[in-house]
Amino acid sequence: MLKTAVAIFKGPQQTKEAIEEIQGESLANSKVSVVVLSEYLHQGQYREEIANELAYYPSEPFFDKYHTWLVQAPPFLVPNLGEVVVAGPLASQLMHQPQGRGLAEVLLSYGLSEIRARHYEHEVRTGHWFVLIQTEHEKINAVTNTLRGYGGRDIEKWNKELDHPTYPKS
Repeated sequence: MLKTAVAIFKGPQQTKEAIEEIQGESLANSKVSVVVLSEYLHQGQYREEIANELAYYPSEPFFDKYHTWLVQAPPFLVPNLGEVVVAGPLASQLMHQPQGRGLAEVLLSYGLSEIRARHYEHEVRTGHWFVLIQTEHEKINAVTNTLRGYGGRDIEKWNKELDHPTYPKS
């Protein structure tokens, strides 16, 4: 059974390092998503490195993977957020939502409560990097520990069958 871990990061470097470790340890290889407002994509001292990894137009043509990190969609508009860059499975889900539905509605499909889904949507709107990872039950604690170790906050574990985070909360 897949469980979902979510976290908020302040910037690109912490996000990148956490995901690289999670993928390097084979904790959640293809079920990793990141959402950030386009205007916050290029911030801080890591501007060029992140631009090469997440930019819609990669520095080398015909590559859809950026240093084996994440495949992402071109920037697009999401209701209640504005223009975002989304990498991973969330990209397709957000792009194919009915008109007027946004990130919070997609998060409901992962088992998050409406209150928490709105909270994470607000965090993205205010410039934070949102990470969503789906993995097997036995790997979820390692994923949340890694997210925490790299500065992730508001870390929660969710299960589609429950309407609250799994406990103990991370």
